[in-house]
Amino acid sequence: MSISLHTGTCIATVSSEWTVWDTRCRLVVTDPWAMHKARFVLEEQLTLIDRVAHPDRRRSVSSTAGDRVAELLGRTVALRPFPYGIAPADDGADVHQPAPEPWQLVLDAAAHGREDLRLEPAASLRAWTAQLCAELVAEVMSCGVLVAIGSEVATSGLAPMGGWRVELRDTPGAGSTVVAMDGGGISRLSTVRVGQQRGRSPLHPVVVPATGRTVAPAWRSVTVAAADTPSASAACAGAVLRGTGALAWLAEQGLPAMLVGTDGTQHLIGRWPVAA
Repeated sequence: MSISLHTGTCIATVSSEWTVWDTRCRLVVTDPWAMHKARFVLEEQLTLIDRVAHPDRRRSVSSTAGDRVAELLGRTVALRPFPYGIAPADDGADVHQPAPEPWQLVLDAAAHGREDLRLEPAASLRAWTAQLCAELVAEVMSCGVLVAIGSEVATSGLAPMGGWRVELRDTPGAGSTVVAMDGGGISRLSTVRVGQQRGRSPLHPVVVPATGRTVAPAWRSVTVAAADTPSASAACAGAVLRGTGALAWLAEQGLPAMLVGTDGTQHLIGRWPVAA
């Protein structure tokens, strides 16, 4: 399936990557001259959000800015359909958001396993943060912007020629899929344990919040594209909790998605592109 991407005329992009909240943060802009200031704006916003999200830390924050961020982060997510184009990326094209390498996943798992210390926030907060920061940087710098915090990818402004290219990998060492989109956000939720002890299930159990009941996951990973990253992240969580009923539910929501079953079978929903 081929879908035309309504992108800008910019071809060159520049990127910068560093660690935030024990996970990788990646910034990509379509104006190479804007990177220095764009990163400054992004880091400033991340610091502000961190202060609002962790009020117990003794750091000052302006009440006006703090109230604005707290209001944004506290909004209820309403799933928004995907109005943008999404297609397979051209062979050999630059990847704006590469999938993590196996060694990076092992380091992430080691960081998450520390007793009484976990700096990485929940996926919902990462999604809100990525979306908010992408929109802010695009507004300040007047260029196309991609912000990825872990597996939460947000975009804003005109995409580069060929679209924003995001690489997805189901498990460490497995083959990858690269999709291109001209806007919106992508979120990925995996139930695969990395570096699990021998004898344990390779998949994380799923806890249903309404009942506290633990169920065996029906999906190894769920990837969803939506109009914004919070919608995509919420849809991923909803799909995992719904088990096999996720296929019909995502189709009803009008959200392109790729679900990988526990046996490795891929299920493509909506306008999710078929690999070339």
